[in-house]
Amino acid sequence: MAHYLTIDQGNSEAKIALWNDTTLEDFRMEPALTPRKVSEFTGGRSLAGTIYCSVAREDVDIIRHLRHLCPRAIRLTPDTPLPIRVDYRTPTTLGADRVAAAVGAWGDYAGRPILVVDAGTAVTYDYVDAEGTYHGGNIAPGISMELRALHEFTARLPLVPFPENMPELCAELFGRDTRQAIALGAVYSVVASIHFYRSRLPRETVVVLGGGCGHHLASVCDFDARVDEHLVSKGLNRILLYNETL
Repeated sequence: MAHYLTIDQGNSEAKIALWNDTTLEDFRMEPALTPRKVSEFTGGRSLAGTIYCSVAREDVDIIRHLRHLCPRAIRLTPDTPLPIRVDYRTPTTLGADRVAAAVGAWGDYAGRPILVVDAGTAVTYDYVDAEGTYHGGNIAPGISMELRALHEFTARLPLVPFPENMPELCAELFGRDTRQAIALGAVYSVVASIHFYRSRLPRETVVVLGGGCGHHLASVCDFDARVDEHLVSKGLNRILLYNETL
């Protein structure tokens, strides 16, 4: 039994996952990750490999601790070998989480073009073709960011909470009051973007939704969308396993 540890350090929290080869065994979200919490999560298990990526400030203490836990500790960088080809003009500025999400989706749908939508604090829309080449993507505000921005950058618009029950909200096309109008505007802006990108890609393109908002968005899409809330963690694990074969 080979255990692998993946850590995805996001803007607001870290996602740590323990894999038994390619099977997810345990998962936790930590708003403030520390070396002690990593050790508690692994529970003294022997690790065959670890991988860390961050879209925020890299935590040197966490990286040092991972190297203490396991000699085979990888920090995902633009130089890390990948199972897909990256065709991006500035690879050093490409978010590691976007790369990992693309690898995670490709591992499940290899041979088909993929629109990878990672919906969290921001929403990223990335494209991987049927041959496994990553062609870039776009970045936009996430739903919660849009809701907060409308409140903070206007004089009178209220702060509307994230709409947990999207099917009920989206039973209406237009809001009948200001709070509903704000919520629908934020949700439909993301749904419409997914629909637009999908319409410009090959018909056989698979839409894969990751991130904390993925399952919410899938519930109001009028087209087939696959949901994988552990998409980035899965991609990190596949990158780790790929590097073991080199």
